[in-house]
Amino acid sequence: MNFWKNIFNFRDRIQTTNHLLKQKEEHADYYSDSWVNSEIAEIEKPIGELIYQVDLNENLINDYLGRESGSDFDGSGWPEKGGLNFPGPFYTGESDSCGTGIIESPNNVVFDENCMEYVMIQPRNKVELIQLRSASAVEVFGSYYCDGNKFWTVELVKNWWKNRNDIFEHLKHDELVKMNCNQEKRYKYYLENEALMDLRRYCFFLESGVYPSDEKLPEIE
Repeated sequence: MNFWKNIFNFRDRIQTTNHLLKQKEEHADYYSDSWVNSEIAEIEKPIGELIYQVDLNENLINDYLGRESGSDFDGSGWPEKGGLNFPGPFYTGESDSCGTGIIESPNNVVFDENCMEYVMIQPRNKVELIQLRSASAVEVFGSYYCDGNKFWTVELVKNWWKNRNDIFEHLKHDELVKMNCNQEKRYKYYLENEALMDLRRYCFFLESGVYPSDEKLPEIE
């Protein structure tokens, strides 16, 4: 009797263990940092020279990519620009909540708690520019813009960076986490690593009108 009782108890423990392991696996799929794409590409010189110019517009982007149309960067949405947008030429205003941004531009777009789209990392190479262009093309409200260089100033960039803890807190929002495929972790990683150097380069551009190569960069902290 004790033999069969032990067998049944052992079977029940195996089933319970398997159930818990499956739960942990499903939990890891959604929340684990191991699923975060934290590799941030180097900024390629041709992209820096293209997008960091005051008069950047949709035509210049299309000419560079060798395509006549397919994006919706035209116009300006600066008054509606959300705080999750990282300083630079590309940003979003009030977007739709269809959830297409990350699909089209997985390296550069993050959602907020309402599934609205933001440019968390400026495109760093031609592939990322093409992807961001695709995100703009499928966004129903046409809320992607490329005229941020006309509005950002060194002072605005410094203030944005000084208040970055607000971004970190926003990225912890439970509903925001649910809307993203760990993109909020990618954004956090970027802010803790390459972001400061990128902003120093951007401030050099804002002061001089050209994107830096080996020049001494301004401090922003």
